[in-house]
Amino acid sequence: MKFKWLLFSTFFIIAVHAQKDKRVEASQFTLDVFLPGASYEMGIAENSTISLSGALGFAYRESAFFESGYGVYPIIVGQYRYYYNFQRRLDRDKRIKGNTGNYLAPTIFVQGGNPIIGNLEATNLVGLAAVYGIQRTGKKGFQWNFNVGPSVYRDDFGTEFGIFLDFKLGFVLGYNR
Repeated sequence: MKFKWLLFSTFFIIAVHAQKDKRVEASQFTLDVFLPGASYEMGIAENSTISLSGALGFAYRESAFFESGYGVYPIIVGQYRYYYNFQRRLDRDKRIKGNTGNYLAPTIFVQGGNPIIGNLEATNLVGLAAVYGIQRTGKKGFQWNFNVGPSVYRDDFGTEFGIFLDFKLGFVLGYNR
């Protein structure tokens, strides 16, 4: 319960003290359809946002020592995104509406419980990643997002290194052209 209040308070303080002169959207809510889920992104500075998403995530493990297999699990992902190419896009007469740009993002992710689909045993996983991302939002609110980068995670079997890979297709709700 204390963690929820801390998280809420942090987001509230950031929102109150956010700069008024931002290039990023103040906030946007996206429904993801590729792996069902939802994302909320809130602008906190000129080129920075905080993104929180909940979705179904895919896990695959191949091991000579542990059970090999796959699973589809619920996953929560939090990111601090720094969009570094807005000015270049504007100089080339390209859009930045809907946070259309490339970004770098430290990422934290939590996955847990029994798989909804798959043959892996129940696993709880917490991890950190440093990702490079691309987000594009079309004129009618269609959005795709791709993240990739190295990660380290701790699960029921120990600590391991891996690749964080995330691809989303969705629609921004209430999108204004």
